[in-house]
Amino acid sequence: MAAAAVAEATGRDGPDFSALPEGCVACILSFTSPRDACRLAPVSSVFRSACGSDAVWASFLPPEYRSMVCRSAPSLKELFFSLCDDPVIVGDGKMSFSLDRHSGKKCIMLSARALSITWGDTPRYWSWNRMPSSRFEEVAELISVCWLEIRGTISSQMLSPGTRYAAYLVFKSTPASYGFEFQSVEVGAGFAGDEAGKRERSVYLSRENNMRGPQPRRRFGRIGFHALRTPFELVNEDCDGGSPTPSPAEANGDYPKERRDGWSEIELGEFFTKDGEDREVEMSVLETKGGNWKAGLVVEGIEIRPKDDK
Repeated sequence: MAAAAVAEATGRDGPDFSALPEGCVACILSFTSPRDACRLAPVSSVFRSACGSDAVWASFLPPEYRSMVCRSAPSLKELFFSLCDDPVIVGDGKMSFSLDRHSGKKCIMLSARALSITWGDTPRYWSWNRMPSSRFEEVAELISVCWLEIRGTISSQMLSPGTRYAAYLVFKSTPASYGFEFQSVEVGAGFAGDEAGKRERSVYLSRENNMRGPQPRRRFGRIGFHALRTPFELVNEDCDGGSPTPSPAEANGDYPKERRDGWSEIELGEFFTKDGEDREVEMSVLETKGGNWKAGLVVEGIEIRPKDDK
């Protein structure tokens, strides 16, 4: 029957896909991507109906989504986009799960509590606070340290296979922050034991340049912070759902980018997940050589999401 439908839809001027049965169109679309399905919807009424069907969007959701997501939606398409725009908190509140709206690949954020922060439980150096704009119950606020060491790990099995991922430190700076304007930090991400595959590099956690020369080192300073809640923006299928267009200083990846949720991020590194592999991914943010005191960094967590190569 399918072969007869295809033959009937094929004319002298080429195939007329809009003449195919809706079920056949839905089957074809299930092998594309969420972005392609949204772009093909205007082709015809048959395509529009097929592009909104559960048969198509079930293929874009991860197989284990039912066990991870305790929310309902009128359709799987609406459920898909709710998972893109509103991450689900999992792992005892220390992790969030969402989907990349273009590919449907899994995105994971490890909260600050899921990370290993040197002296993180010492109130003299770090404090743990609630922040309305954070998806997590707590964020880590740097009071003052001269040794900055933040590390995180995740199993590659928690991510989508066959995908190039990048890891990002998600943070804010308080108005009273200091020590990061002129001091770079070492960042990296890669598989445990694969030293050759890791690419560590130096980045800045402040958008300030170092044209003014070195600043005095400081030892103390209790800081507070205040931030307004910024909701996630809804982005249509023709727009990038990640960060806004970066400035020239941000474009080279050495400086933070502002996110649509009001936080900042800096890329730590990238890696590729393979089918059937279960490897530990290690991520790090270090400043242990300069010896200068620094403060005012508010860490929400480390986000791992598909690398945007556009």
